[in-house]
This record gives sequence, structure tokens and C-alpha cells, in this order.
Amino acid sequence: MNFIKETLNQVQPSTDTLYDVIYNLFFFAKLKESENNIQNGDVCTLEELGQYIKDLEENYENSNI
Repeated sequence: MNFIKETLNQVQPSTDTLYDVIYNLFFFAKLKESENNIQNGDVCTLEELGQYIKDLEENYENSNI
């Protein structure tokens, strides 16, 4: 993956910690995944998201009875 190489090339050993490097790799990997999802049409509408959240809330409320 090219973005890994680009991210590692931006590492500044004098200031970046291992945590910083891992965080950046994870962050940029998720951005790349999101870009691919958008290009492939694998997205949801705000209405679908709202319904999903309502369903989660209902399941949570029902599980605590």
C-alpha cells in the first residue's frame, strides 16, 4: 500500500513516538477505506443512519429489562 510508504516517509524520529506512527497509519488506512467505500457506492443515507441508531437504542432498551 502506497499510503503506508508515504506515511512512514513523513515520520520525524526526533518528535514522533511509536504511538504517533501507529495512530497515523491507522488513521490514513481508515481514510483510504472510506474513499474506497464512497467510490464503490457503499454508503448510507442520513435516514438509514437514523433508523439504524433507533434500532440500536430499541435493542439496548429491550436487553436491559
